[in-house]
Amino acid sequence: MKRSILAALLLCACGPRPLLENVPRPDPAVAAAIAVGAAAAATAADPQGGTRQKEAARVEPEARLPRNRETIPGDVLDRLDQAERGEPVAP
Repeated sequence: MKRSILAALLLCACGPRPLLENVPRPDPAVAAAIAVGAAAAATAADPQGGTRQKEAARVEPEARLPRNRETIPGDVLDRLDQAERGEPVAP
């Protein structure tokens, strides 16, 4: 199935003449006008929409957790495990 799709794609795109060679292309000015109209409609519908999303994504500096780059030696963790099990812990 995948081979037949790949073969058809290659035949259409890389054949002696591309299959979609004579399809009319849209005018770039019309495409730009449609994009501007869509942006204007979105802005008219919700003028504060863009700023609201940016504020929701922003994290306050004091809300961030500090990075701890210190390492804990393995023997400290072993002593903590022994203390949890109730075994006597040597200092």
